[in-house]
Amino acid sequence: MNTSGRRETISEPLENLRHPNPRVRKSAIQEMSAGIDKGSVERLIDVAQRDPDLEVRCTAILGLGQLIYAEAISAYDPETDQEVVSSDGCLSREDLKRVYDLLLSVCRDPACSLDERRCAVETQSFFSNETVEDLIAQLYERPERAAKLSALIAMGRNGSARWAEILRRELYGPDRDLQLEAITAAGEMSLDSLGKDLWRLTYSEDRVVMLAALWALGQTGWDGAFDRLDELTLHEDPEIAEAADEAMEEWLFYNGLSSEYSQEEDALLPDGE
Repeated sequence: MNTSGRRETISEPLENLRHPNPRVRKSAIQEMSAGIDKGSVERLIDVAQRDPDLEVRCTAILGLGQLIYAEAISAYDPETDQEVVSSDGCLSREDLKRVYDLLLSVCRDPACSLDERRCAVETQSFFSNETVEDLIAQLYERPERAAKLSALIAMGRNGSARWAEILRRELYGPDRDLQLEAITAAGEMSLDSLGKDLWRLTYSEDRVVMLAALWALGQTGWDGAFDRLDELTLHEDPEIAEAADEAMEEWLFYNGLSSEYSQEEDALLPDGE
């Protein structure tokens, strides 16, 4: 079996991590983060700690997030060193613990920039424990708008019910970008308690807000969403109708009704169609 092509694929981004141009180093990190490779963790940790360029360090921190995404959710708590559920992921506990410890050190180091700490909180939010939740809350309480945006992203990934009231407040806030992040987070968390709020936002005159709320509403699985989603599948605007179709599929899947709904639709079709 010829593996030379595979070796070239791996070696090129590794070599580019030492390239003098920061943009090349960032591209190398993004390529490495696209697929889990145990050796990538150690290299990205090294870049996150030692690269002279701030943007490259931040890219490495976020790249670690891509690597641990499927590994960390509900699978392992580095604080207790316990598995919550069985995981057959590619990364070991030791790898995940090293990433967690790095992120924790970045969040707590006053010498690190706000951008580094924002990226660390976003990445760390895939882990679920009280320490992580407190770091998200602290980031949200900062006065910088960028900090609040990252905190909302982290809330959606983290999934704790602790964030429900913060998200509800931001759903009606004056800052459109914060509003959109709150909408996204509410959907990612499948927050049934925010279903009615998202339903209201599907009547927004702001098209971007309306479409974001439509998708998030489907993700919540909220009982009251069906009629509104069904109504919008017939909207004269094809983009809205398509978005409603996709949101309806998400809603049906969440409620375990996908196959039942498909059978009912099939029954309504004339024979032969």
